[in-house]
Amino acid sequence: MNRKTKIALTIGAIAGGIAIAFATPVVNLTSPLLSTATSASPLSSHGVTQIGTNDEYFNARFSTDGPSTVSVQDGAYGPGGQNGWHAHPGIVILTLVTGSIEWFDANCNHKIYNAGDAWTEGSQIHAFRVLGTTPAHFISTFIVSKGAALRIDKPAPACGSELGL
Repeated sequence: MNRKTKIALTIGAIAGGIAIAFATPVVNLTSPLLSTATSASPLSSHGVTQIGTNDEYFNARFSTDGPSTVSVQDGAYGPGGQNGWHAHPGIVILTLVTGSIEWFDANCNHKIYNAGDAWTEGSQIHAFRVLGTTPAHFISTFIVSKGAALRIDKPAPACGSELGL
């Protein structure tokens, strides 16, 4: 291995260590994976249905560009729990089974989600914290490139320190 390669690898390792050191912690989490499966080819599907007797329709579409890993996670955060600043290298579809959370985007704009709510997340940085004394219980479906991690920890944005996240 030449000197330039060694220097580049050393700098990469230091940068990776710094990024991990500045990542925000996940607090009070239990999250077993219920299932993980892969598809060797792209996934694609769509569904369209008429709503009632009028001319309104519901249309849903989904596709990937290549081989994928699909994982289903049963996540629970206790009171005071938070999931740290992170992003996903794909899409996550979440349903909140119990509890309430306060969800934040990269600009610290927030939204409250309660039991029975559903939403999606992706490659934009975000975080949340549990509100109240009831644990937040999620069912999450991750769709990522085959073999990719389910999440990428990120440092808190400047506004995040003001929130204590």
